[in-house]
Order: sequence, then structure tokens, then C-alpha cells
Amino acid sequence: MADSRLILNIKGISAYGVPRKFFHARLAKVFEAICKRDDEVLSQMQKRLHYYNQISSDFSDILQGAQDKEHINKFPFSKTTHYFDSYKITKYFKDELWWIKRFGDVREHLGVPSICKSRLIEKGNENNILLKLGKDRHYDFVEDRLKFEDKKPKAVWRGANFQVNREAFLRAYAGFDFCDIADARTNKVHIRANYLNKRAQMGFKYIISLEGNDVASNLKWAMHSNSLVITQKLKYETWFMEGCLKAGEHFVLCDNENLGEVVEYYNTHTSEAKAIIDNAHAYVAKFLDEEMEFHLGILVMAKYFYYSGQIELPNEILQLIRK
Repeated sequence: MADSRLILNIKGISAYGVPRKFFHARLAKVFEAICKRDDEVLSQMQKRLHYYNQISSDFSDILQGAQDKEHINKFPFSKTTHYFDSYKITKYFKDELWWIKRFGDVREHLGVPSICKSRLIEKGNENNILLKLGKDRHYDFVEDRLKFEDKKPKAVWRGANFQVNREAFLRAYAGFDFCDIADARTNKVHIRANYLNKRAQMGFKYIISLEGNDVASNLKWAMHSNSLVITQKLKYETWFMEGCLKAGEHFVLCDNENLGEVVEYYNTHTSEAKAIIDNAHAYVAKFLDEEMEFHLGILVMAKYFYYSGQIELPNEILQLIRK
């Protein structure tokens, strides 16, 4: 299960026990390991690299003129969990390199190339360069021990009801028998009313995923479960490449009027539901290879530093980075 923020900060700070220069010296070995992968794997990695980092021309003047640029070794005193996730990658690059980062939930197009967690799924998002941030919250997978057929034939949702879209959804479906939805925020006496953990939610055939400040934090583990994911049209994406997900193939689309119909349909079309679940599992699988994820993070940052005119790269890596 996901660690508390305190534990995450303790783990992050403890990583500073090893001098960064040790990792600087290992970057060449990391590049070598990447280049040893077979051509098919490298081709898939290249596609993901260019998806995350769409920059394809020099932006050194933009970076140098930016007032909010920082050296990558500068320690922040807010959004620290995102910093610790990025540190696992950036520690391999020299301390004097500059970057612009936007940690936290990003819901807009950024004006200059910046490292961030999220972006809108639409044209014009190329300055939002994605890195795998918020890993403990968004990539905390739990084994699902139940088959789809053995689950409750209802849809479930638990989350914090701060946003307009969530409020409208809860109003639309409060009290219906085909779903179990509730606001699980901590109340005034610090009790998490209506709380259900992940395993309890996996007891339902359908898990509803609703975007909040940006992406829905439950989408990834829900797609990894043996339940069918139901969601509204997606507006945001992260390292998970939500913009590549397809309704009817990886999840089922719903709105504020048809949830009952969706549940009724898939309760009587089990084979279709299971086919979508299988597709979801296959999609999630490519994000579970830790070494691959690490190598992609290195390539995303190498491309950022290369096109900002700060580093030279081996020819083999340049072939991957250049479109």
C-alpha cells in the first residue's frame, strides 16, 4: 500500500546519503544498457519518449531567459514527493544543469518547456514534458484476488468531492441500487466517512474513475484490477499516456445519465466486459517494468538537456532522441 507523506519524505531524504557525483559517473553505463536493448524494444521506447517529450528544436535561449529556471540539484521545500521521484532520474545528470519544473497538478498549457506530471489531452501541450511523478499515489498496485464473475454487480466510487464534475456525478447517482458512490473526505472530526480501501472497491464489478484536479488517481490501479473501469471523457494525461486509451477497448465511457444502462448491459454481457479488462491489463503491463521506466525517464531528461543546449550525447542515444 502507499506510504504516508512523512514516510515518503524520510525515504527521499535518505537517498541523499549517496553523493550525486557517484551517479554522474554511471550515466554512461545507463546509456550503454539502453543501447543494448533489441531494435523492437528501442522502437517502442522511442515512441514513448517522443510522446512524453515532444520538443524537437533548440530552446536554449528560452531556458536561459526564464526567471524561474533552477539548477537540478536545488532542493525544494514544497511538492517534495514529486521532487524525490524526479531525483531518481536527475541525480544522474550534472548539478549545474538548468531546468524548469512545474510540480503538482498541472491543468494548463505551459509557456516554456517544463518538466511536470500532467497536461491537457489536446494540441498545444508540447511544453508540458511528462516525467513519472506521484508514483506512490498513482502507481500503487494491489493484487486482485477475485474474478469478475464473483464480484458484486454494482459500480463503486470513493474519492474527495471537491470538483464540479464530481459533484454533478454524485448528485446524478446518489441513492441508486446499481451503484455505491460516496464522498470519502476527512470530515471535521478527522473521520474518513464512507471510506473503502482498494481491495474493498475491487469487490465490485465496476470501478468508477473520475478526474479531479487533473487525472484520476485510481485509474491505473483500477485498470490493473479484475473490475471493469467506467469513466467520463478524459481531459488530462500523465506518464500513463491516458490520451492513448480508447473507450470500449480499455474502459467504458459514461455520463451523468447512462450509468445504470452501462451497468445493466455489462452485467448481461460478461464476455465483452472481460475482453475490455484483458485489454486494460495489457495496457498497464508496459508500465510495470521498472528498468524500462527508469531508462525512459533518463531519455526524457537527456532529450530536455540536449535541446536546451546543455549536454552532448552519444550517437546511439541521439538517434533515439531525434525524431
